[in-house]
Amino acid sequence: MMANLVLAAIVVKSAVAAQMDYAKSTLGGTVTIQANMDSVREEQRAKIEAGEDKREMFGKMVRPQISVSTANEIASDASYVRDYSYELSVSANSNELETVESNSRMPGGMGGAGGFNPFGGSSSSEETALDGDVTISGINAYAYISGVQNESIEIKSGEYFDEDSENGVIISLDFAELNDLEVGGTITLKNVYTEEAVELKVLGIYDSSEQMANANIIYANTETAAKFLSGDDYNDGDYNVSNVNFYMVNSETAEEFVTKINEKYPELAENKLKVAVDTSEYDAMAGSIESVGSFATMILWIVMIAAVIIVTLIVTINVKDRNYEMGVLLSLGATKKNIIWQIALELVIVGSFGFVLASLTGSFFAKALGNSILESQMQSARVQEEKSFGRPGAQVGGRNGGMPNMPNMPEMPDGASMKQKMFAQKEETVELDINAGVTDYLLLFVAGYLVIILALILPSVNILRYQPKQILAGKE
Repeated sequence: MMANLVLAAIVVKSAVAAQMDYAKSTLGGTVTIQANMDSVREEQRAKIEAGEDKREMFGKMVRPQISVSTANEIASDASYVRDYSYELSVSANSNELETVESNSRMPGGMGGAGGFNPFGGSSSSEETALDGDVTISGINAYAYISGVQNESIEIKSGEYFDEDSENGVIISLDFAELNDLEVGGTITLKNVYTEEAVELKVLGIYDSSEQMANANIIYANTETAAKFLSGDDYNDGDYNVSNVNFYMVNSETAEEFVTKINEKYPELAENKLKVAVDTSEYDAMAGSIESVGSFATMILWIVMIAAVIIVTLIVTINVKDRNYEMGVLLSLGATKKNIIWQIALELVIVGSFGFVLASLTGSFFAKALGNSILESQMQSARVQEEKSFGRPGAQVGGRNGGMPNMPNMPEMPDGASMKQKMFAQKEETVELDINAGVTDYLLLFVAGYLVIILALILPSVNILRYQPKQILAGKE
């Protein structure tokens, strides 16, 4: 019984270590590139102290952004990055389309018709941004829309977009019904700077449960949204994006990746951008996993201590019952050390037999216990994978807790893009081996023999006190 429990505790600790590795591979942490607002405001204060108008300075403040080419180049390092996201928001004119009336102007794309940026970004140039009557929220993949991640947005019909959905958009249900639009149809919007008309294909129709949602927001990938930038901001296709996130393959390499980015791209700091690490999701998961490991360690110590006490009592009773036998042996010339060695040898023989049996039976019990510990984490990961819309870095599922309405995943064609192939190669199956190994069995035998040694201390003291004459006289 002791050996079975010890082996179970040992294998549980091995399972915890395996689960930690699994968590690192599924919740690898996030490296972000954001505006360093401390540096921005410090520069503003310096200009104000130099005599520039305070109101004018704050009125034309532009948050630093990163070029899309640099973001893609950083994301291409597959040894660190398993997925990435970035955002762009622009205004457009609806041309002959009707817009849904909205009286609210809320942050995060919840209200307002035109030029408000639902991602919190701004134009990369200092020219005054022109407002249109619809907002195109560009993000490189549907799974990273904030409303999708908190499950307030779901596709009602059609499919979602990805990096290669050229001129493909998803529109709100209210906007579609107002303009009699269906999946597969087209809409034409105008660039507010150039008045150039851009024809867009309706890939899907979404609905939002947000009370203050703006039905005039059209979602597309960043390349589609960039067609509505001014010529200067478009910069021949090397436009700026904001809220850049790189989702790590392993959380342990996040700091190393940050150092590599800072060394390779010193212009980021010069442009008042900072690279930061966010491992909060992994840290939260690791805390619960480590608590299981601590519990297994506590169980191991309790079992060991209980085993020492129980075996000590059994040996003590056994020695007391065999007093006469020991007295005869002592009277025939056996030493007290011979008696102790005899008891120890008996315990080793019986213990070894028990440890071997535990190795056969306990491994099945321990494996079942370890699998049950890992199953909850793996089940959670499987559900998350189903909810991530094919994006390995997406963490979808918030307040609603249920499965979102799953739209159709676009198939990967033979001529798939570099980005699609890159992420297809990164999808790996994590194999978890929590079977008891040679080290675990050796540890079992070492722990068992240690228990035997400790259990012999008290009975040995009693044996050393025995006198054969007193034992035999007492028997008569």
